[in-house]
Amino acid sequence: MKKYSGLIIIALSIAIASFLISNKPIAVAKDETLKTPFVETMMLISQDVKASISTQGIVSPSFSITLISELGSKVDWISTKMQPGSSFTSGDTLIVLNKRDYELALITAESNVLNAKVNLEREKAESVLAMKEWKRVGAGKGSDLALRKPQLAQANATYAAAEATLERAQRNLKRTLFIAPFDGRVKMKNVDLGATVFPGTVLGAIYGSKSFEVRLPIADQDVPFTGLDFNGQQIQNDKQLDVEFSIGENKFDGRVIRAEAEVDRTTRMLSVVAQIENNASRNIAVGQFVQALIFGIEIKNITIIPRASVRNESVWVIDKDLVLFNRAVETLRFESEFALVGEGLEKGDRLLTSRLSSLVNGLKVTFELN
Repeated sequence: MKKYSGLIIIALSIAIASFLISNKPIAVAKDETLKTPFVETMMLISQDVKASISTQGIVSPSFSITLISELGSKVDWISTKMQPGSSFTSGDTLIVLNKRDYELALITAESNVLNAKVNLEREKAESVLAMKEWKRVGAGKGSDLALRKPQLAQANATYAAAEATLERAQRNLKRTLFIAPFDGRVKMKNVDLGATVFPGTVLGAIYGSKSFEVRLPIADQDVPFTGLDFNGQQIQNDKQLDVEFSIGENKFDGRVIRAEAEVDRTTRMLSVVAQIENNASRNIAVGQFVQALIFGIEIKNITIIPRASVRNESVWVIDKDLVLFNRAVETLRFESEFALVGEGLEKGDRLLTSRLSSLVNGLKVTFELN
């Protein structure tokens, strides 16, 4: 038995192997059904919109005045409103110079006018008498001196000079008072009580608070979308552009009133000047930094899509047959998070807004209509 045990084992192994092979499971091939990807889309609508141009600037006064003394005197009084940053209203007295010398000069000027007027009336009467006397006793044409014409002309000149001196004295007396010509705020105070001032001394500076200006730089690519001529002239009311300003959470409106004709040396950009009408609710301060959105020309037949959807001047869309396509488009401009697209899209296209693992032209997809 030992002699044939090896052969017996081999024979059993062959038999077992044959049994297993003959009874092995058979793989059944099944047809695999491809699943159509479900995607999210956005409807594309062509419309007319105004170009919006983002920029920023600093609030500055629309107009300001430097207070300069035209007289030599001392500062007698300074208003409490004449402090930097303080507000005042039209008609408020801000600074008073010592006026006594100018009051005396006015009294003297009034006296001189009275004397000159009396002298003029006397010379008129003397001239009339001289004319009558010459006609009574004289022969021929009398001389100017005999008829007192030079004396009358001198009296007229003296009276005119006296009136001019009186007017100057009156104006100098008024110049001792610095009265606010408008509602505004104080930018600077340059003198103190008791200080001696001379003609040309700067006393301070004030500015109006009813309106302010903001100089807004415009990027080169945005200039055509303003529709403005950058010629430095005031823009007509019907052509002024609307502006939306933002200071923190506060928003308010303004208008572009002027387009500058020179390129700024620092920014190398053209600029426009916008005006803001101020009121109590806005409480705008000079020197504030503001964000601005200028509404420029109207662009017709454009489609607004998310900026991130544009890649290499093309977008992925789902056409009317629910097929995915990559369309080459004309991007007119980018505004904040959006792109303004002109040509390239076809009727019935919807923008692909969801992510796919594989973007393939011609891929059949499905989406939910909304």
